[in-house]
Amino acid sequence: MEKIHDQNIFFLKTLFEEQKFDWIDNNQPIFFNFFKSGGGTHLYLIENANQKYVARINYYEPKNEWGVKKQEFDVLKLIEPLKISPKAYYFSKDNSIKQDLTIVEYIDGEILGDISEKHIFDLAADLNKLHTTYRFNKTGDTLPPLDSSPYRCTIYNEFANGEDKKIEKYLSLEGINKIIKPYNRINKKLGEWFNYLGIFDNLTKFCLCHADLKKENILTTNDGIMLIDWECAGSDIPETDIGRLFSGCELTERQQGIFLKAYYGNNPDEIVLQRILAIKKVLDFFHILEDYILLKRKQWNSDNMLTELLKYESNMDGQA
Repeated sequence: MEKIHDQNIFFLKTLFEEQKFDWIDNNQPIFFNFFKSGGGTHLYLIENANQKYVARINYYEPKNEWGVKKQEFDVLKLIEPLKISPKAYYFSKDNSIKQDLTIVEYIDGEILGDISEKHIFDLAADLNKLHTTYRFNKTGDTLPPLDSSPYRCTIYNEFANGEDKKIEKYLSLEGINKIIKPYNRINKKLGEWFNYLGIFDNLTKFCLCHADLKKENILTTNDGIMLIDWECAGSDIPETDIGRLFSGCELTERQQGIFLKAYYGNNPDEIVLQRILAIKKVLDFFHILEDYILLKRKQWNSDNMLTELLKYESNMDGQA
């Protein structure tokens, strides 16, 4: 791994020497250091004079095919006037390291921890601003969006069909065998329920969504909330972002109520609330897998994971 970081840092040094970017003080030294990795991306901190930047370089090959770095760059350029995200400075696709990359502003902040009412109001204001400023007649993960009509909410399929969501991939984990059958049973039941809901029919108005709202992508700063990691951004219904936020940040029912009143100015229509909660239900299931295996927010324990899965299934059956 150190060899990869050395290669990437060498590439960045060469790039800056050759390009002489006008947003860099080329009379001052430039420092490059590995920062951290996650989500298929290596991050490198770039320091120059009193400014800091982050180079975001793919290491998961499919991300190059998906074009997520170009999408992130285009979205960040578009939404820069909103001041809710890092500035984007540079995008590269065809280069010597054969990995797509962006260079963005470094945000000096902390990952969202305990959630205060002010955080909720800030999030509601930021998302309302995002969703009402950029509206579309189609959905899709490109700009402009190009998906065909009629609209289908594909959030369950998006997660269930991901290779990292296949529980059989993790057979090396101690005690995983007791997880496989209940996980797949609940997964199947969830898909059969969500994909036949009529509440997503006949929708024709869409907006720009972050599409990956969770604590890890929300920073608290001296200037308020900032949203990072826009690789998944695209056009969809705003309920998808709100459902992701409720699940990804594990908002309590009280916190959800505060957000909804702040975002909508009042209580939303019943069918809007149904859509939000249906999306949240899907994400809550996969959140368990993220907690124990993918993002390792919780220490691996097959008994604890099984308990959470069965509790989820019981709640799902009770709400059906």
